[in-house]
Amino acid sequence: ELRRLRPSMQFIFQDPYSSLNPRLRVGDAIGEALMDHGLADKSEIRERVQEVLSLCGLAPYHIDRFPHEFSGGQRQRIGIARSIILQPEFIVADEPVSALDVSIQAQIINLFSDLQEKKELTYLFISHDLSVVEHLCTRIGVMYLGSLVEIAPRDELFARPLHPYTRALLSAVPIPDPRLKRERIVLRGDIPSPANPPKGCKFHTRCPLATDRCKEEVPVLRLADSDHQVACHLV
Repeated sequence: ELRRLRPSMQFIFQDPYSSLNPRLRVGDAIGEALMDHGLADKSEIRERVQEVLSLCGLAPYHIDRFPHEFSGGQRQRIGIARSIILQPEFIVADEPVSALDVSIQAQIINLFSDLQEKKELTYLFISHDLSVVEHLCTRIGVMYLGSLVEIAPRDELFARPLHPYTRALLSAVPIPDPRLKRERIVLRGDIPSPANPPKGCKFHTRCPLATDRCKEEVPVLRLADSDHQVACHLV
């Protein structure tokens, strides 16, 4: 049952080098999923691989090269090509630009946007870079210590964050204008161990607004507005 679903769900990894087999040529790495799922025969695979390479900004002749012959940005393009060759509907992208230089990040983010339009893709984009999230995502979920604390449309979340952790996160985003200043919310204390989280709200040990209830009762996600969910007793 899961095997039938796999072609429609794909993954893009954080490290574009370690996620590729150094012994496999690029064409074999991208095309092996087609063969494994029986979606193309050997005569068709090479042509299909060259098509997705071109779509991802690489040349067709790159098909016969090995991963070590490419730059970091090119390797991530190979990872993206590998994920879209099965024509999925849903792609999980786990920190796909964090290992890249800033100038290369912009190219890869633009590629994500172009492919989303051309292929009608849905991304689950995981990132610590809030400027990238704001540029690329339409709906955002904020996590703390493995739990979702807030879910909202992008514009709503950046304009009106409700959870204390979300407010602290957004206060740390740099403003690219030296004349403007943002009031920083500095969180005290260390992040608790995920293996032994505190009782009640996981954030209460660092939250400046925590009450006794926060220390005892786990907050659940609930609607604070028509499409804005938050897990906080104070909202």
